[in-house]
Amino acid sequence: MRAIDRLVKYAGNDRNIHKPLEHNGQDWSFYMTPLTIAEKQRATKNAKGDDATEFALQLLCQKAMDENGQKLFNAAADLPTLRNSVEAALLDKFMLALIDSGEEVEEEADMKSAGKAAPKGKRADS
Repeated sequence: MRAIDRLVKYAGNDRNIHKPLEHNGQDWSFYMTPLTIAEKQRATKNAKGDDATEFALQLLCQKAMDENGQKLFNAAADLPTLRNSVEAALLDKFMLALIDSGEEVEEEADMKSAGKAAPKGKRADS
């Protein structure tokens, strides 16, 4: 097996990561796939500058999903509302959860094909 194939199998973005999030007693948990360099570059380009908050908001719109894989936010429609009408403390929690490396893997696309189950949070082939 080629090194690139091994790398994609081990660290590809085919798994959903659960991001538990609570704010003032409300559950705001979401899901995301692992962040790729291409997604970081797209967020940087869309942020149009070096503003870390704008970059993180772009990532939030790209990555945050519900349990069914549907995006939670649409950048074109929701960014103005996120910037102007949502408490900064909650958005900070969302943005920090996006970049937190403590992955809690919910499901893996290749688990069934691999024929062996992995414990929650572990890769089937690790």
